[in-house]
Amino acid sequence: MSTSPEDKNPADRSSPEDESAAAPSTDTATEASSPDTGAGDAFLAGTPMGTAPATGGLFSAETFSVIGLMLFALVALNTRLLQLFGWFFVGGIPTVRNQGEISMYTGEVTAAGGLSALAVLAGAVALFRGNAATRAWARWAAAATVITGALLLLVSALVFVSLPGAP
Repeated sequence: MSTSPEDKNPADRSSPEDESAAAPSTDTATEASSPDTGAGDAFLAGTPMGTAPATGGLFSAETFSVIGLMLFALVALNTRLLQLFGWFFVGGIPTVRNQGEISMYTGEVTAAGGLSALAVLAGAVALFRGNAATRAWARWAAAATVITGALLLLVSALVFVSLPGAP
C-alpha cells in the first residue's frame, strides 16, 4: 500500500502522520519488549550480579550462611526434639518418674533451642552482610536457615513450656 496522496482514497481523510501515530512501528514494539540479557540464568547459576568481585573471607555472607546450615543440620538431624514435641505438646507422655528424667528432657530441649537460635542468628548475619555481589546460593541458604531455624526454635519453646514439673 502506498501512502502517497495520489494513491489514497478521497473518502479517507486520515493523513500518513495519523497512521504512524495510531499504530506503533515495529521498531518501537521491539524496543519495548525486554531483550534476553541472560540475567536470570546468571542468578540461577549463582554468579555475582555486581561488577565488583564477591568479597570472600572469614566474615563474608557465604561463611555465615554455611555456619547457619551446619548449626541447622545439628538440630534437624536430632530427631529427639520432634519426638519430645510429639510426647509433651501434641500428646501426653506416660508418667515422668523422677526429677532426673525431667532434667534430661529440659537439657535436650534447651540444647536444641540454643542451637536453633544460633542457626537463626548466623543466617540473619549472612543476610545482613550480603549485597549484590553475594552468591545466590548463600542468600538462599541463609533465608532457608532463618525460616526453618525459627520454626525449630518455636518447637523448642513450645516443648520447654509444656514440660511437666517435678513429681
